[in-house]
Amino acid sequence: MVLSSRLIAALGLGAAGMAFLAAPIQGQGQGQAQQDGGVRRTAGNAGAAAPAGFKAPIPPVIGTVDLEAVFKGYEKVKAQAEEFNAAAMAKKKDLMKIQGEMAQEAEMLQKLNPGSDDFKKRENHITELKAKMEAGRESAEREFSSREAESMATLYKEIQVMVQKIAEQRRMNYVVRVSNQPISGSNPNSVMAAMSNTMIYADPRNDITNDVVHNLNKWYAAVGGHAAKPAAGAAVGGAPAAAQPAAAAAAQPEVH
Repeated sequence: MVLSSRLIAALGLGAAGMAFLAAPIQGQGQGQAQQDGGVRRTAGNAGAAAPAGFKAPIPPVIGTVDLEAVFKGYEKVKAQAEEFNAAAMAKKKDLMKIQGEMAQEAEMLQKLNPGSDDFKKRENHITELKAKMEAGRESAEREFSSREAESMATLYKEIQVMVQKIAEQRRMNYVVRVSNQPISGSNPNSVMAAMSNTMIYADPRNDITNDVVHNLNKWYAAVGGHAAKPAAGAAVGGAPAAAQPAAAAAAQPEVH
């Protein structure tokens, strides 16, 4: 930037003053250049002499898996959901019985004279039923919340182990989660899911979703679960090491 003569005069700087200011700036530039050169030489020397035992990074081989599709296709998830719903319905019936008894007591209460012994007895009974129902509801919420968390943790671990086994079989050292849900303008959720997806593009040849679903279902059927239908394009395989018998623990899933 060029300073006007009026600005220089206002600052009380003459030609000598400007020369005085320019000298340190030029000197500083030369010193900085020398310093930068020293830094470059140091960096170059450091690059030439790598520390002992240094290993080159392993080239990444990345696979993808649609975790939502795995949960939807895993037969064990469906079976556990059915068991969970059956247990929840049974508990609901127990609470409905209490509610029905409360309704009967309330109906009888309306026919009695307030303040009578029978009235007080039924009123106390209704209070006990209300407390029993509330305690039962809270207990059911805690029980099913805990069961759901344990079930999800177990399922996720089984899926994680199977993903690891298939990734190792296919020489992959990273597997990232993606969504293979088709994008449709008529389905806003699909658009939002695509927008939030970290992976913009992934080679479908490195997607192991079908292999994971098929091998999980094959293992689940082998250990006594419901019969599983092979996923399209998937191959026969093994089971999560955390849940399979010791004899089958070493088996590797077959992938296409």
